[in-house]
Amino acid sequence: MPALCRFILFTLTLAFLGVASVSGEEQAAEQPDPPQLVKTTLADGIDRIAGQEPTSQIQYVRLTLPGTLRLPTAVDSSAPSPSPTLIAQCTLRPNGKSYFELFANFGRATDLAFYPPWTRTPQGDLFPPPTEKVIMTMDFLGYTHVKPIRRQWEIPVQTPGQYRYNPPGSGSSNLEEIAYYLRYLLALPTLRLTLGNNSADFLTTPLLNEIRKEPLCRAASL
Repeated sequence: MPALCRFILFTLTLAFLGVASVSGEEQAAEQPDPPQLVKTTLADGIDRIAGQEPTSQIQYVRLTLPGTLRLPTAVDSSAPSPSPTLIAQCTLRPNGKSYFELFANFGRATDLAFYPPWTRTPQGDLFPPPTEKVIMTMDFLGYTHVKPIRRQWEIPVQTPGQYRYNPPGSGSSNLEEIAYYLRYLLALPTLRLTLGNNSADFLTTPLLNEIRKEPLCRAASL
């Protein structure tokens, strides 16, 4: 190959590499930074996770309350076991609507991050994926006793190990929003959740106090 041709080929190669480098830098500059997860532990022991989900633009606050796992008598209670958690989730959507939801687990959930609700996409399914639904017993304990309440909870697709109180609608057998039962907790602050052999107690007074302080939690109406 003549020297002139080799020189031209070398020059073109350098120019191509330079354009590719600039293009890569521009793409990196356009790529948004990952969302910053802000987690703090409050004075009353509540973990607070807050932020804005970048895809849906939903603002959220998750207040996590640790509980006590009630082990069957046949189980060795001296063995360490993960703490169950009760999570109050408050969200504000771009259309101005706010929602209050309650999640719970019996100590097997490892991912407590916020996930946006399912939304239809042009290339996706027409209907949301089905979720596993269970009937959980809710006991409200305090200075008096009320009859245990059995209501439907579901396991969200993206958060295995967690249960969410299933709000009223076509896919739910519940007739009341979960905020209705927060009024029970004002007088009977210990919530006991039971599902099969799993049972956990939550002293909810600190959680209710933090819900009152959160502007995003106005749907709870405490």
